[in-house]
Amino acid sequence: MGKRNKWRKSMVLALALAGGLLFNTVQPTVVHAEETSQQMIDKKTKIDAEVKKLQEELTNLQNEIDEKVKVFNQVQADIKEVDANIVDTKKRIEQRSTILSDRMAAYQAQDSTVGVYLNAVLEAKSLADLMDRVVAVKTLMDADQELVDQQEADKANLEKQKATLDEKQQELQKQFQELQQKESEMEVKKAENEAKSLALKAQIATKQEEERLEAERKKAEEEAARLRALQAATPVVQATNNNNNSDNSNANNGNSSQKIVIGSGSGAASSGDAISTAKQFLGRSYVWGGSNPSTGFDCSGLVQWSYKQAGVSLPRTASQQYLATQRISASEARVGDLVFFSYGSGVAHVGIYLGNNTMIDAQNKGVVVESLDWWNQYLVGFGRIQ
Repeated sequence: MGKRNKWRKSMVLALALAGGLLFNTVQPTVVHAEETSQQMIDKKTKIDAEVKKLQEELTNLQNEIDEKVKVFNQVQADIKEVDANIVDTKKRIEQRSTILSDRMAAYQAQDSTVGVYLNAVLEAKSLADLMDRVVAVKTLMDADQELVDQQEADKANLEKQKATLDEKQQELQKQFQELQQKESEMEVKKAENEAKSLALKAQIATKQEEERLEAERKKAEEEAARLRALQAATPVVQATNNNNNSDNSNANNGNSSQKIVIGSGSGAASSGDAISTAKQFLGRSYVWGGSNPSTGFDCSGLVQWSYKQAGVSLPRTASQQYLATQRISASEARVGDLVFFSYGSGVAHVGIYLGNNTMIDAQNKGVVVESLDWWNQYLVGFGRIQ
């Protein structure tokens, strides 16, 4: 009996020790798991804050763009008003010119304005009649002088209106370029934000989900890197001049002596269809962010829509369209290729090449067919749709 009690005590002691050991080996694992989970929560919170900060940057950038769009639209409205005023002023000047020409012919028939007064004096039948005639002639002469004064005033006003129009158009061009560059900045930030968001999700996902998210993150980072690389894109004329260590001030003014030889080969059938579609909108006002006929068009919106009608799918922005097309030299360019431009920081503008050194594009003056001569100072290159 004594031996059995001793055996029981030994077993209890052994079990107690085993339980203690088991507790000691499991407990640290639980604590470690809790610490890992807390670390993940802290990390997620930190990255969430970073993503939120990036989103706030995007929001601020978008607000900045929206404000610039308002200014752009207001300048467009100002230009329309000045244009209308110029038309009215020119009309008044032309009408007065006709009246004054008729009056001048009448005076010349009398040899001089003195002849008008002389006839009035000689033909008067009495002193009262003479006074009436003199007053009538004086009134007529004063009216003619008033017409002349109004004419001179309108001519001076017309010159001021033209100067104002020129200033407004320059301001519109500046706003146009700034807006396009801001869009390029926004694209990079969006891609970076997407990559960070995917990285966050991957850290708290299952193994299978983590692999998928990691692949998407790499793709987003590659897109961001490609877009960032485009921020360094510079016009070919300016780049050539810099390589030659020559003064590029003329290039910046569009007066560079650097000759760009541009081809004019025939394009594919889809190019012809796209060009025909684009030409339907000639004269349509430029609309920031516009990508279809109901909203109007910006540059890349016009290109995307026109090619979509021809059965060709293109990305939305000028930068994305640049990345989606095959690089070709200017001399290889043919009708229907896309032509891209930069104002010094990223690809910001795009048009459809028409051959003969012309393109159709949506710019600050609306949808137009225009020469590349002025645009050559911003030319980055040509892209062929695959």
